[in-house]
Amino acid sequence: MNAVRHISVFFIILVSFFSISFILVFLDDSKLLQVTIPSSPPVLAVLGGALTLPCLVSLAHPPPSPPSNGRYAVLSVPRIKWSVLSDSQETEILVARGDRVKVSEAYKDRATLLNYAHSPADLTLRLESLRQNDTGFYRCEVQQGLEDAHDMAQIVVKGVVFHYRDASSRYAFTFERAKEACREIGADIATPEQLLAAYHSGYEQCDAGWLSDLSVRYPIQRPREGCFGDMDGMPGVRNYGVVESDELYDVYCYVENIKGEVFPGPAPQRFTFWEAKAYCVSHGAELATTSQLYAAWNDGLDHCSPGWLADGSVRYPIVTPRERCGGGEPGVKTIYRYSNQTGFPEHLSQHDVYCFRSMKGSLQIKMCLTSSKER
Repeated sequence: MNAVRHISVFFIILVSFFSISFILVFLDDSKLLQVTIPSSPPVLAVLGGALTLPCLVSLAHPPPSPPSNGRYAVLSVPRIKWSVLSDSQETEILVARGDRVKVSEAYKDRATLLNYAHSPADLTLRLESLRQNDTGFYRCEVQQGLEDAHDMAQIVVKGVVFHYRDASSRYAFTFERAKEACREIGADIATPEQLLAAYHSGYEQCDAGWLSDLSVRYPIQRPREGCFGDMDGMPGVRNYGVVESDELYDVYCYVENIKGEVFPGPAPQRFTFWEAKAYCVSHGAELATTSQLYAAWNDGLDHCSPGWLADGSVRYPIVTPRERCGGGEPGVKTIYRYSNQTGFPEHLSQHDVYCFRSMKGSLQIKMCLTSSKER
């Protein structure tokens, strides 16, 4: 009996030893599996451009050689997953294991693992034709056996395409005048790639406009009579092709960054155009341009009050749609003089105002306030 008892005790000690050893190895291995995105958030990218987001992994175990098989070999092959978190929802971009890479349908022809085929420890993500809704928190995750590790980076896609027309009437710009009109409001004429990216981000506008390659196009999400163009009942970017430069159309402009802030006037106060200019100057600012308002809207400015801009137009930015603020779609809303959506309001009519203060101007005001407090 004593011999049996001694053997039982020895067996329990032996099992305990191996269990503790396994736990220690597991804990040690979990430290060895590391995933790193060597980028400082937020990472800025541009509409219609490309994003290269590096991700490096240090594995807990070297992956098995190709001839290896069995359950251990399968578990030792790391599983890689890229996903993006936006508006509290996680969307899978791609999954890879061994030499197999599966790209989600929503990212077909846009997402690739740039160096993975010849360097399995390099999980760098390449994302082409960036859209507004590509903004979010990107997660690079690796699972190997029982261990997993991940890292995240914030990506912000900058840039917005917008439709612009002459103050007098619809379809009034030659190609050269269209480029000049965009420059006058602080923007550039948009490229076909930028308009396509805007369309894939949900943009729609049933007005033909010039683009930088001398083509005339417009984006349609919901085909309807008068907006079919060359695509009948299909959604997409309508394309007139390259046309003569002296033909007359509207224009699509593009703005990326503004070095300063756009701010509205003091509601419910209203101004004529000239009073609006004076108000902005009195606050160390100037009337905002149309492109500055679009850029501010793209950065989150939401204000349900039509206001004067530098070109004499009256507009207001809506991020969260509501019925009393221009209907059910987000965007920068425009107030026209006439029912056919032409003409800017008369300068003596009264509206709110949107001012723009450059970073330099903001710094000067802060310095003046600080100096006043010290006195």
